Amino acid sequence: MVKLLSYLVPFLINFLDGGFFFISAYRFAKAGCPALVCGSGVTCWGLVYCIVSMFLGKIVNTGNALKFIISGGTILSLSSAGFMVFDALFLQFLWLGLAGVGAALFCTPFQLFAKSLEHRKNSVKPDTARATAFYTASWSIGLASGPLVFARLPYKTGFLITLCLAVGVTLLLGVVAFLLKNNRAKSDNIEGEEKQSGYSTEYISAKSSLAVLGWIIGVTGTFAVSIVRALWPKHADLLEISRDHAAYILALVSYSQAVTAILFCKSKRWMYSKSAAVWMGLAGILPLLGFAFGEGMLAFYFSAAAFGVYTGSIYFYLVFHSLDHPEKPQYFVAGNEVLVGLTCIIAPLAGGITVDCSGLSGSG
Repeated sequence: MVKLLSYLVPFLINFLDGGFFFISAYRFAKAGCPALVCGSGVTCWGLVYCIVSMFLGKIVNTGNALKFIISGGTILSLSSAGFMVFDALFLQFLWLGLAGVGAALFCTPFQLFAKSLEHRKNSVKPDTARATAFYTASWSIGLASGPLVFARLPYKTGFLITLCLAVGVTLLLGVVAFLLKNNRAKSDNIEGEEKQSGYSTEYISAKSSLAVLGWIIGVTGTFAVSIVRALWPKHADLLEISRDHAAYILALVSYSQAVTAILFCKSKRWMYSKSAAVWMGLAGILPLLGFAFGEGMLAFYFSAAAFGVYTGSIYFYLVFHSLDHPEKPQYFVAGNEVLVGLTCIIAPLAGGITVDCSGLSGSG
């Protein structure tokens, strides 16, 4: 029961963020703003997200994670209300920044929390692959569903729904906290047993190396997907692709990403191969070319599905090796979010400047 409720939370949180990103970029595009401005909404979100995540890396742990997660839900409620009530075009940057605070207060703490929920039978060690797979799938489905729903609703109606969902998330987290009240001591004991089990210097060094490699492929992949998410609405508008199909194509990336992550829930060995990172990187090239130079709806749908396989693989790899670190999972998980935030700042700006200066119409 607790696991089911818990994994609904990343879905709902990212539903809100996905909706915010899509409708803001679409509104800027329809207002005739240049590509740089269309991409700047994600940049604003990423800047705030990055700063908050850096502080969280120093203070969050398994014991206090739920408090931060509930705070994130509350702040997202305020952001949803702001979008709905004060809807001037450039005020969206303010509400996207506030949404970045809420998302940051959720992401790092929830990953540590999810790891504490998953345990192998007859073992004090958590099932990191399972926690990674379900967390990645949940937030991916949420990020896909936000744009999908927003494309079907009037502007203010969409934000009214997100406000209700944000309040619902906060209340749901309160229920989870109540259900886990008697299990906190157990979680603390498990964490203590893991620390006392002892690891060699070589083992810790190998884990750190893989976590850093995860950072590298995570940044590369996030750079690519941030440009696609920020500039695809602009590209679709210029190609006269309907808002519905623009949302469906963007959603397919995350749905494919979610399915890929779920398929990895029983993974045992491949994550420890450094060559896997190389193959994942190569797999992302073709769908990006499809987004940049594709013609026809089918080509864009195919590119979206293939790109989701790529992003699902890299995000699983990134999160797994951070959570799997024997000594500093909170450090590496927070590092993930900081790097994601920095990439979300740089990538849309770089893509927007390139598009505006070159005269290209595309997203990637």
